Amino acid sequence: MAFHRILRRYGEGVVWRKRMEGAIDTETGDRIVTWSTETIKAVVQRVSAGEILVEAGYTSEDYIRVFVTADIQPKDKVAYRNVEYEVLVPEAFYLRGALEYRTALCRRLTV
Repeated sequence: MAFHRILRRYGEGVVWRKRMEGAIDTETGDRIVTWSTETIKAVVQRVSAGEILVEAGYTSEDYIRVFVTADIQPKDKVAYRNVEYEVLVPEAFYLRGALEYRTALCRRLTV
């Protein structure tokens, strides 16, 4: 597990807010969403404008890429240096059939 060594050496603590959908709210018809929070280690990188398709109202400074071993999913949230980001599309990387790490592009949440 080479990534575990990299994570121990270069990883930073980030707050992961895992999104969990529950039962359907009878009044609205929407799924009830709850959150669990834990601190995990992640290698965090800024992204350049050439790596992403920047959405209207955002700049490349509003995005980060995280590398983690946690089971991050779309719509989860990550807080890094007191800024909250939404996980967009995670991607898993395997080595010899075993999960090595996940990476995900994350977009800063706006108020």
